[in-house]
Amino acid sequence: RPFRFAPESPTMHSVIHVSRLRSNSGSLKPTMNTRFRLHMRHRWPALVAGCLSLLASIPASALSPELLVSTTTQYEVYRDNKQLGEGKIELKPAGTPDCWSYSQEAYPNAWLRWLSGDILEQSHVCVIDGQLRPVAYRYNRSGVGASKENFSLRFDWAKKEVVYQNGNVKPLTDGVVDRLSMQLVLRDWLLTEHAATGHEPTGTKEVKYADRKKLDSYVFQIKAHEEVKTPAGNFKTVRLDRIDNDKRRAQFWLSPDNGYIVVKAEQQKEDDPPLKLLLKKMPTTSPTNSK
Repeated sequence: RPFRFAPESPTMHSVIHVSRLRSNSGSLKPTMNTRFRLHMRHRWPALVAGCLSLLASIPASALSPELLVSTTTQYEVYRDNKQLGEGKIELKPAGTPDCWSYSQEAYPNAWLRWLSGDILEQSHVCVIDGQLRPVAYRYNRSGVGASKENFSLRFDWAKKEVVYQNGNVKPLTDGVVDRLSMQLVLRDWLLTEHAATGHEPTGTKEVKYADRKKLDSYVFQIKAHEEVKTPAGNFKTVRLDRIDNDKRRAQFWLSPDNGYIVVKAEQQKEDDPPLKLLLKKMPTTSPTNSK
């Protein structure tokens, strides 16, 4: 039966998709949703440009100065103790003032790539009135079953609508993000609270987001302070747990000394083996900004 590498969690959901072969199935051949991929290749720049033009005249307020810094971060992905592949997360200016491109890519090992394919997840966000607001989002995977997963979103803040690629429209309220930019919202929550009080927040954080089929939400809370060993070294961390769903465990270890970047993440659905992400190298940063 198919399983995904953390499809519902804000850091891990697009890292790897692996399919198990059922015993009663015949040979499988990799398939690609070519029409969708070609359509998005041509439509994505126009989609983003149109959304950004609606927001260009709106003044922005500063978030944490540590949050929006051009950064590239590399990870290793494991199921139990077996490495499945690697991933990369990149944040860079989008070309419009106060707007950023946030992307996540996954590269399965060679023995999985023919089936799973590479993954690209991309979010364009702008800072408006002190909040991160997504303007466009897409998820694109090659490989078996990709046509059922690939999708894109457009956030029309003037009309308060989330527009799906198939034409479906859902209501949009303040604070709603996409499932990738949720990572930035959580980091800003930790950075801002620590800058104001010198401590991590003690309460909970609910984040509402638009997914492939519906609007949903997660609730997070810091549950522990732990030291974590990764290929990039040892880190003192705070552990952020998802607390609204007992059947889907999701935990994130973030380093306060390094801008609360995720150095380790785990997800487990019921009795499935846990899926794990570990920091491979310290992030590389650039002084370039969006101005």
